[in-house]
Amino acid sequence: MRILALLFLMILFISSCATYVHLAEIKDRPKEFDEKTVVVRGRVVETISIPFVNKGMYQLDDGTDKIWVMSNQRIPFRGDKVIVEGKVKTGFTIRNKTFGVIIVESD
Repeated sequence: MRILALLFLMILFISSCATYVHLAEIKDRPKEFDEKTVVVRGRVVETISIPFVNKGMYQLDDGTDKIWVMSNQRIPFRGDKVIVEGKVKTGFTIRNKTFGVIIVESD
């Protein structure tokens, strides 16, 4: 019984050690993250949703920066704390400045 409890605690500890990318890192180096899958976490500060359709966007703030997340799932409410896995997409670059950096949430 003790071994099972120890094994359970080890699994719980390992699973809680997920590596999150800070939003400032993505915004500071968008070309490095473009088309890469990342895991981020933060608080939802803005939402845009299409009524009667489970699609929309929400802005995430992790304390280092903010980024928009495009989702095909239920849009979280403002103030919700969320963990997001998705692919970074960049819009266009002018004079080494990239515009339109978003995360497309994985299904």
